[in-house]
Amino acid sequence: MVINMLKLAVIGDIHSNHIALETCIRHALDRDVDEFIFLGDYVSDCPYPQRTMKVIYEMKEKYQCHFIRGNREDYMLNHRDHPEERWTYSSASGNLLYTYENLTDKDLCFYESMDIQGIYRKSGYPSFRYCHGSLISSKELLTSENENLNEMMSNLDVDLLIAGHTHTQEIIQLGNKKLIHPGSVGIPWYHDGRTQYMILHGSDQGWKEELFQLDYNVETVKEEFETSGIMEKAFYWPKLNLHALSTGDDYTSPCLQLAMKLCEEAEGSVTWPDIPEKYWEAAYRQFID
Repeated sequence: MVINMLKLAVIGDIHSNHIALETCIRHALDRDVDEFIFLGDYVSDCPYPQRTMKVIYEMKEKYQCHFIRGNREDYMLNHRDHPEERWTYSSASGNLLYTYENLTDKDLCFYESMDIQGIYRKSGYPSFRYCHGSLISSKELLTSENENLNEMMSNLDVDLLIAGHTHTQEIIQLGNKKLIHPGSVGIPWYHDGRTQYMILHGSDQGWKEELFQLDYNVETVKEEFETSGIMEKAFYWPKLNLHALSTGDDYTSPCLQLAMKLCEEAEGSVTWPDIPEKYWEAAYRQFID
């Protein structure tokens, strides 16, 4: 008896790292994948988001692809619709403003056309769901610490859920339900910063995950940070991302929280994105010498 097999490449959290993205795509195509699922967060954090979008549009034309949007795309759409919520050239919001300035109306319309979650259905294979954050929010983290995770998974109408946003590779089994985080292509955590993605091998019996961590040309990405203008517009934020690219250790969120804490302690209040750079510098030096 011949069992039909299907290979799906699952790619998430690219964060404008087109070089890592191209590495993962080549690796997947060398393994004869049939379709691609993209989990959102296509842009921000790394330079030249337009180069990533060019790759995405080429993939859309050449291959069977499924797209959802992440919280970073939601940020871009919200900024378009609410420009009064200002972004500034600063460590707090300069990365977002730099990204927005390098996007086009075509990009924003593409993001707007997507949902934050999807369901994969194909005759002869079990259906599964996929999302960026969660099925109801692009910003929710589906980690073991999430107090809603057990209830959400128990109410899931399929046996498999794939989620991005955590930037880690993890498999969580809860009863007969499985949650898989395929990792981050662009700003991967752990594994010494190697780019991460997943191939799902499917049959009528179910899906088997294969997680990858790949070496890629990180030095070229670092050079793009220096030539793109992002360093001059986002200050300490890209420095933190450069550290993450080199090591797999991401300090962006704790550094932001510490900078806000230092500002509030010294000045009595703090409002994002208005965090003076001296507090960013002090926070940065707490994490990176």
